[in-house]
Amino acid sequence: MTPEEREQVPDEGGDPACWLARVCPECGLVADVDPPTVCQRCGTRLETGDQG
Repeated sequence: MTPEEREQVPDEGGDPACWLARVCPECGLVADVDPPTVCQRCGTRLETGDQG
């Protein structure tokens, strides 16, 4: 792709590729913030690295 072609490609933005660390292993709710946090639905503690 040439520099001119790159300038014409719109920035699509969107969600991060992987929010797996935010998914509660107990109930499946996606947390509003990155771990460490507590699931708003069931109270399970979400720690960094739990899912992967």
